[in-house]
Amino acid sequence: AYLPVDYETSKASYPVIYALHGMFENSSFWERRGLAPLYEELVASGVAPKAIVITIDGGNNLFVNSGRGRYQDLVTRDLVEYVDQTYRTIAKREGRALLGVSMGGYGALNIAFSHPGVFGAVATHSAMLLTEIPTVEAGARGGQMRAFTGVFGEPVDPAVWKADDPLELARTVDPRQAPALYFDCGGQDRYGLFAGNEALHKILEDRKVPHSFSISPGDHGYDFVKSVFAKSLGFLKSNLAGS
Repeated sequence: AYLPVDYETSKASYPVIYALHGMFENSSFWERRGLAPLYEELVASGVAPKAIVITIDGGNNLFVNSGRGRYQDLVTRDLVEYVDQTYRTIAKREGRALLGVSMGGYGALNIAFSHPGVFGAVATHSAMLLTEIPTVEAGARGGQMRAFTGVFGEPVDPAVWKADDPLELARTVDPRQAPALYFDCGGQDRYGLFAGNEALHKILEDRKVPHSFSISPGDHGYDFVKSVFAKSLGFLKSNLAGS
């Protein structure tokens, strides 16, 4: 938990941003990748919402429920309840946001569409949206493939994959219930994730689900995230109660 600088001296309640990391990372990514000081700068300049930031360790488990653990329940139920009981939060949907990077973007969008009543706003960078089931032949590396098979079966079970795929979930979410959505991706993303992000944009556009989407210059990684961080945080500030 990262608390606002005035948390101890104020009596205010704050919105909460739940931050989901990428594959092969953990909850320390916020500091280790240099997002913490950049976020603080953007808060000080009035761009980002002054919020409690909660980083969550999801292993390589895509923040879904599987035989590896009920990580989606952790994010959408257990942790939200704990944080609301422990800190001075705006304890309602409009006071909660999800921010996801890469694998964390997959998890954030999955939750946005499967549990639209929990978070009022969701923003992702380079979300791991795949237009085909991952295989080694299609370019999934050894560690990546082990993560996929650990969650979705070996070989990957198409039915299990489809049940959690944000691109599939986006086809059924009620446009009136979906949280405020922002997502972007680098146009030079080395994993080609711009294709999946563009596919999501098309699905949401066709279904008239409100969202903000952009492809910007950059590769996959935190240089890209930092280059567009002000956009996602500005979006969250515009869509979070108390910010």
